Amino acid sequence: MLRPLKLKMQRASQPAGPAANDLPVASVWVDSAIPTLTEPFSYLIPEKLSSQISIGSRVQVPFKDKHLEGLVIDRTALTSDAREMKSIYKLLGEYPVASAETIELISLTASFWGGAPYDVIRSAIPPRVASAEKDVSVLATPATPKTEATATFHLLPPKIDPITALCSLFLTHKSSGVKLIIVPTARDLTYLALALAAQGVDFISLDSNLPRADRYRNFLMASLGAANVVIGMRGAILAPIPGLSEIYLHQENSEHYYERRAPYWNTREVAWIRSKLSNLELHFTGYVPSLDVAIDIDKKEIKYQAKREKISVVAQSSSNGELIPSKIYQLVRKAIATGPVLFLVPAKGYATAISCAKCRNIAICECGGKLSKSSAKTEPTCVLCSKRYQNWKCGWCGEARVFLTGRGIERFAEEIGRSFPNQVVIQSTASDPRYAISSDPAVVISTPGVEPIAEIGYSAVVVLQVDRFLSSSSTNGVERAYSNFFAAGALISDVGVIALVSDDGSPITSALTTWNPATISKREIEQRIALQLPPISGAVLVFADTTELVRLRNALESAREEDRAPKTLRIYGPTGSVEGKLTLLIDPNQQLELVALLREINKRRAISKKPLLAYRVNPFSLD
Repeated sequence: MLRPLKLKMQRASQPAGPAANDLPVASVWVDSAIPTLTEPFSYLIPEKLSSQISIGSRVQVPFKDKHLEGLVIDRTALTSDAREMKSIYKLLGEYPVASAETIELISLTASFWGGAPYDVIRSAIPPRVASAEKDVSVLATPATPKTEATATFHLLPPKIDPITALCSLFLTHKSSGVKLIIVPTARDLTYLALALAAQGVDFISLDSNLPRADRYRNFLMASLGAANVVIGMRGAILAPIPGLSEIYLHQENSEHYYERRAPYWNTREVAWIRSKLSNLELHFTGYVPSLDVAIDIDKKEIKYQAKREKISVVAQSSSNGELIPSKIYQLVRKAIATGPVLFLVPAKGYATAISCAKCRNIAICECGGKLSKSSAKTEPTCVLCSKRYQNWKCGWCGEARVFLTGRGIERFAEEIGRSFPNQVVIQSTASDPRYAISSDPAVVISTPGVEPIAEIGYSAVVVLQVDRFLSSSSTNGVERAYSNFFAAGALISDVGVIALVSDDGSPITSALTTWNPATISKREIEQRIALQLPPISGAVLVFADTTELVRLRNALESAREEDRAPKTLRIYGPTGSVEGKLTLLIDPNQQLELVALLREINKRRAISKKPLLAYRVNPFSLD
């Protein structure tokens, strides 16, 4: 059956009416989806909307042949070219969604990381839900207390879970004003909300996992000063919160604080900018400070607070290739009789790499990728092309027996389960995390970051293959490994023991025994100074077709010779065959100049209709 045609009707624009009598020109950031358009546009404010539009108002404006969303960042007087301006079409929402402070913060963030303001706004301000505005009422704006821009790193104590330690710090620190507490993961946010509720603390949660209406309603309530405590994840650092006096950034070295979307800003650095911009007290927490924070601690720009602790630590190397050396095995047998024992393992899966059991050559696929096994009964599979080898044989000696070069958590569970028969075995991974366990005896095997919280702490925490943790090829692999060791070790009970499958003379042994990461942090800083690697140097990774990166490298080298690029610029790469990466290292004081140069290059590429370069400023890792 034929359907009737639908005729399109052209609609004339609604007349805007006369311009506002007072400050009729609005500077507006427009959500144009064009990354090279970073400057605000000027629009006339109709008199009928003048009383409703203020700094931070979300509006709809004409842009080319469309009506797009925009954010008002300023109102100014009439200028001579005002007749050429278009008028704001309508107001989107009754309440402003940004303050003058957060507008400046968004601008600084976009400039530092080389993005467009609306790229940052999408992370900072949730989408509008009109129905949610009906449940919000205007409140009296809290007075902003007089504070100074100070920063303190608080070393988290052992024998207590990190969220409980965070709440204890927050509740014992008495000061006026609104507090913003930021945690790295949704799991931490859930625990924090439960802990604050148990203490009778009223708070607003800026949880991005909430339903859209609830998320937007909470955002508006926080922006109107409805609570003295606001909690959230990384996007909350940009929230407009009147009367804000303190920011708590929990586990400040977490990878989760790096925004996953362009321009890939980092919560810790944004918090540092906001603290200085608005004279706020900044509190970092963690087990091992990030090297950025450790350097500032050495410079006395960040205070360091920690309590003296003494922890029982046992270390023994695996001399004959055994998974659990005899001394640690006896310790675990004794500990498991009184409660759960945690094993921290370095990898998920079953076997991340295999080799020939006879000649020990690494098993390689025809495409060049390494072979792995997902379980004991599955055949070897290529990690690159996914080709399966049902009857694998070594290409060198012809042997068919497989040796597991890189164990994963599944294989660890098999071996540890056989070592401690008749015990409950619990696994926790990022894809299948366990949040909490009872105090009953059990073998708990976990990858870093998702260790279950034991009711009364673990009788023992065993870190397997310490050398494998420390041999990561990542530029910050050692720093992350040390942090993982402290985070897992902190979960012991009052009489618990930390056991390391490592040499007794390893620096991590003494660091855990005294619960003091200062020595290992100092060693890492000295190495970075010697090699001039981040954070001693600023870093920018540029991603594009390898051919384009070769051209970019040549252009940057010429610009450096001609004083059009900073003299301290060092260029490495490109690496990769098709999609490549160029690594740029530079003096931190000249990093903004380099980012501005890359933005200008992208503008010229956009005019020439060439693909834009993708880049990341100060990434979590250079890998």
